[in-house]
Order: sequence, then structure tokens, then C-alpha cells
Amino acid sequence: MMSLFDNPTTEVANRSGRSQPTVSKFFNEVTIRQKSWMSCYEACLELVEEQEAKLKKLYEKSNKLISKDESAIKKEQ
Repeated sequence: MMSLFDNPTTEVANRSGRSQPTVSKFFNEVTIRQKSWMSCYEACLELVEEQEAKLKKLYEKSNKLISKDESAIKKEQ
């Protein structure tokens, strides 16, 4: 989470509907209500999955561009 988002606490708070102090406790492994913990955990999973999907698309696009450039270079040679 920390490497994928500039401010993961805010992202998770917005997604989960929990307060930022509750989300901070979640990240710092302080005991919180189980319902709050589950909300934060599910929000984290969703956010990571979405971010990974975006990164995968960007990676695939960049690979397509690279392969197009490589085939153009081969044609020129």
C-alpha cells in the first residue's frame, strides 16, 4: 500500500468509510473493532487490485510501443 499510493491512509479511509485515525490504527496494527478492520482490509485489497490492473495496462502498452519501435528499426535496416 505504502509504495502504491502517496497517502494510503486517506485512500483507505475514503474507500472504507472509516476515519483516518481508525485507518492509521489499522496500518499500525493497533486493535480496532473487527468490523472496522474488515472494512479497511477489503478497501486495501480493492485499491491494490485496481492499482495493479492500471500498472499492468501501462506495462502492456509500453511493451507494444517498444515492439513497434523494434520492428520499425528492423525494417529500416
